[in-house]
Formats: sequence, C-alpha cells, structure tokens
Amino acid sequence: MRADILADLLLTAAPDADPTRADDGPGTLGAIRARVQVVVPALSVLDPARENIDPAELVGHGPIDIDTARHLAEATRVPWDRVVTNPVTGAVLCTDTYQRTAAIDRYLRARDRHCRWPGCTAPAVRCEVDHNLDYALGGKTHVCNLCHFCQRHHTQKQFTRWQVKQLPGGVIEFTSPTGRVYTDHPLPYSPAVRFTTDDPPTPPRPQDREPAPF
Repeated sequence: MRADILADLLLTAAPDADPTRADDGPGTLGAIRARVQVVVPALSVLDPARENIDPAELVGHGPIDIDTARHLAEATRVPWDRVVTNPVTGAVLCTDTYQRTAAIDRYLRARDRHCRWPGCTAPAVRCEVDHNLDYALGGKTHVCNLCHFCQRHHTQKQFTRWQVKQLPGGVIEFTSPTGRVYTDHPLPYSPAVRFTTDDPPTPPRPQDREPAPF
C-alpha cells in the first residue's frame, strides 16, 4: 500500500484518486501530465526546403527530423514559446509566448476598464485582448503591446485599413484609412479620498509668516 501511494504521489500528485472508478472521470491516470520540450528553429519550420537548415532537438534525447518537428508544431494545442537568441553567439536574449499570464490579464483589466476604441464603452470583462502589433509579425505578449477591444472593433482593426499603435503609458494611437489620427488615454482613477476636521484652520503665528518680497 505504501508503494502504491508513493507511485501515485510521483505520477499524479493525487494519492486519494480512486483507480477503480467506473464513471466518466479522468481516474488516476488522467491526472498524469507529461512535459516534452522540443526546440525547433523558426526558419527550419517555415522553409524546410532550404539547404543547411538547423535540425530540431528533442531536449534530453537528441536531434529529430524536421518533418516530425513540423508535425508536432501543427498538432499541438499548447502555445509555443518564442526564444530570441543572439545570431552570433546563440545566447538567449529573451523569451515570449502568445498565451497571456493571469497577471497580464489583471493588469490590462485594471488599466483599460473598457474597449479602448475611441468612443466605445464596452466593459473590459466583455472584450477581447488584442496584440496591437500582431504576434506573427514580432509583436510581444506584453502590456506594452496589448489592450482590450470589443469583438466589433477587434474585427474592424484586423480586417480594415485602420492602424493601431500603442505609445508609452498605455496610450493607444489610431490612424484611420484617411490618415486622421486619434488617441485614447487610459482612464485615470479618482484621487484618494481625504478627510478633514470641521475645526477652522489655525491662523499662522507672526513669526511663521514669510517676509514680504518688497
């Protein structure tokens, strides 16, 4: 029994799961989560016909053929991490992923509070999060490149000639198809409430008064 509990802890972290359950639940084996790390050079996936392309690598195992790597890239539903490296030394400079973190979502809801399209007041909780510069074109999954748009304006931004650019401070700059520029600033929060007493202010003493400038 101790050996079984140890195996459940190592495999599923759920020693109380019932391996004999007969309903539609995942059971003990359903709690197992495998992690496989595959490193695939972007050019190898985009243009596999090129000569001298770098191979893909299954971390902990070794190189794998590019056809297998392309099949994994097309089949998986798990977001890939984009790794930017130095073209000379190969050192990792930064990483990025299309999927947002919970902390990013909380920040965006607090900052935007509504659809950022000029004049739209749809609440952020009913909006979609947009990459102002498309992720496929190098845009980062970061608060400096994300904002809320309602579904209608998100579609308008994607499929029309409107251009959207985020400036420092969360300011969104819109350029219409005719070239006219509009800006939308994050709605500031009201200043903190301050309480004062009902007593009249004490007049300054003569020695506290500043001398006249003339």
